Amino acid sequence: MAKLLRYVVWIAISLAGGWRLTYHIDDMFPGNMPDSVDMFIRFCLEVVGRSDLANPDDMEVLALLLYWAIAALLVGALIFLCYIGARALLLKRGP
Repeated sequence: MAKLLRYVVWIAISLAGGWRLTYHIDDMFPGNMPDSVDMFIRFCLEVVGRSDLANPDDMEVLALLLYWAIAALLVGALIFLCYIGARALLLKRGP
């Protein structure tokens, strides 16, 4: 049960950290969405058959969700690396 709780806490921290990081990045770089992100989202919408979402209002929200997913994965990877490092340090020290 404790292991499940630990994973739930890590996921929650990853999602919340990714959300905060997304808004910091979005505030730091105001302006239009890069063309590469626009083309990637349009391609994904075409592949899944939802081209009706390719209007300017929805594209901004989809780009924000894409940035959030990437930021959450990066924060999760950082948390995992910190866990591995702390575990190795504690095992090296001994009980």
